[in-house]
Amino acid sequence: MASETFTVAWLKLDGVPEGAEALPWLLAVSRKTLANRRRALEREMKRDERLSHQASGFARDHAGAIVDLSALADAFGRLSETDREVLALIAWDGLEHGQAAAVFGCSTATFSVRLHRARGRLQAQLTSGAAVPIAKEEPA
Repeated sequence: MASETFTVAWLKLDGVPEGAEALPWLLAVSRKTLANRRRALEREMKRDERLSHQASGFARDHAGAIVDLSALADAFGRLSETDREVLALIAWDGLEHGQAAAVFGCSTATFSVRLHRARGRLQAQLTSGAAVPIAKEEPA
């Protein structure tokens, strides 16, 4: 994925921001590249599942897919994709709010609100230990 991101950067070299703004731009390109790859993999998995089901004539056993996760990983996984990405940009990638806002293509204030809401939903997941209704995905 890194090579694909830098290929895009090379092809759009004149449009790549300089200095501190390059990282959010590259992360945004990486995010879009990853989303494209994830959609392609999902299509392949659905196709393979259909073919496997047709070939075997039996339904798949999903019992082996259940994995015991820690409370945080479990709660994080129940969040929407947008909430997970908002939290990851700050906690894992170490971006400032303005840089993370550039990744999402929104204002710093809008991103701060999204971050506040995502943290609240994560806290609700952690304290309840059960599924909490996820708000509708916010537009990127």
